[in-house]
Amino acid sequence: MANTAQAEEKVSTLENIIEQIKIVIVVYGIIAVIHLVSVRSNLMELGKATLVSFVLVVLSILLKNFVKKPNLPGFAWSTLVAFALTLPISPVADFIINALQAYSFGLVGIPLLAFAGIAVGEQLEVFKKLSWKIVLISFVVMASTYFGSALISNIVLALNGMI
Repeated sequence: MANTAQAEEKVSTLENIIEQIKIVIVVYGIIAVIHLVSVRSNLMELGKATLVSFVLVVLSILLKNFVKKPNLPGFAWSTLVAFALTLPISPVADFIINALQAYSFGLVGIPLLAFAGIAVGEQLEVFKKLSWKIVLISFVVMASTYFGSALISNIVLALNGMI
């Protein structure tokens, strides 16, 4: 009985991983089109950047689905994987950094924000239950992040004599 439950869980996990990878493929297709149209990226460099980034994302998806403790969301696993593999001590850091230079990360954010908007749109009922206070908290968090970033930037630029 326990073996059957474990087998069903593995199949469910595999199906979940495949669904996530399908979504990632669609996102990368959109990113590639945006780069080809807007900044006329070199197709070979863009392909290399996409492949390297895709491998990092798939690795993050696998970790998210198979590592149960700590239970981190996908973006946290992506951040950890990218951080670890691009540390100066990593043997693949230079390769990854050079490969990803073909991306304009401002353009990469466009489809990601669109998908985030879709995900949030599906949760409108949950947001309605949170009341108006969530809007106030959101504005405070966004303003704090903006002004905090601006303050840190000013300090760093002042210390380097750039302003």
